[in-house]
Amino acid sequence: MARKLTETVKLQVRLSERLRRRLEQAAKHNDWSMNTEIWDRLDVSFQREDAEKMMKKAERDAVQALQEVNLLAAERKSKQESPPKGEDSK
Repeated sequence: MARKLTETVKLQVRLSERLRRRLEQAAKHNDWSMNTEIWDRLDVSFQREDAEKMMKKAERDAVQALQEVNLLAAERKSKQESPPKGEDSK
């Protein structure tokens, strides 16, 4: 059974006068309807939110990788500084 990829949704919202004017001006500037302007802004907002989440995850992954590299470097340094087994340090 094929699923419908898009669905029409009818919303009734109250906009402040200032917001309504800004949306009307932007829609006129872009030469499209106010509904299209609102849709576009919502879509951009969600894309930005997704991008921010991806950047935060990349930051966490980078910090974790750096911590692992530092730990490995510290372990190698520790092994190099310790005397070989069976020998006393003099």
